[in-house]
Amino acid sequence: MSLCETYLDNSLLPKRYLKNISLIPAKVDEQVFKELNSIKLNIKDFVDKGENLLICSNNCGNGKTTWATKMIREYISSVCDIKFKNNCPALFINVTNFLNEKKLAISDPEMHQRVIDVERKILTAKLVVFDDLGVKDVSQYDMGNLYYWIDERTNNMRSCIFTSNLMPKQLKQVLDERLYSRIVKYSIIKEIKDGDNRNVGEY
Repeated sequence: MSLCETYLDNSLLPKRYLKNISLIPAKVDEQVFKELNSIKLNIKDFVDKGENLLICSNNCGNGKTTWATKMIREYISSVCDIKFKNNCPALFINVTNFLNEKKLAISDPEMHQRVIDVERKILTAKLVVFDDLGVKDVSQYDMGNLYYWIDERTNNMRSCIFTSNLMPKQLKQVLDERLYSRIVKYSIIKEIKDGDNRNVGEY
């Protein structure tokens, strides 16, 4: 297995996102798609600078996760000749699923070890996508975990990409002030306004 294949395997990208998914923007989103594509094409520089990105929309299925996974794949492609700690330069985390796994791991030794391994990667990977942030009520336990991971990453200039179906004002209502600040105030914010843009197009 090549380093690129190892990095993709360790990134935890869902299988459907391992291959390119084309997107075409509605007219209202043409500019933001150009801006997202520019970030993607310059993703190594973005990550080297420790920058963060929040891709948000009140609509589902319009490419938020697809854009984030395109950036993971582009970053991995750009660093295939570099050796990384844990063999993981970039990582994809579905926030709800992983927080649920962390709770289940309390009574499941096998899952406990997997969760520990993933948490190590969350703290050390150069780029982490936190996908579907705020899709459910966030408990204080979940909030504490998210704050720890994201605070550690931002303090150490390690890049995060967040996706959410909540706009910043809505995130402020479901997250505590410290976590909201780390996510919203530390990120470039790109809003996608239209509906379903998946599986067709040029990006």
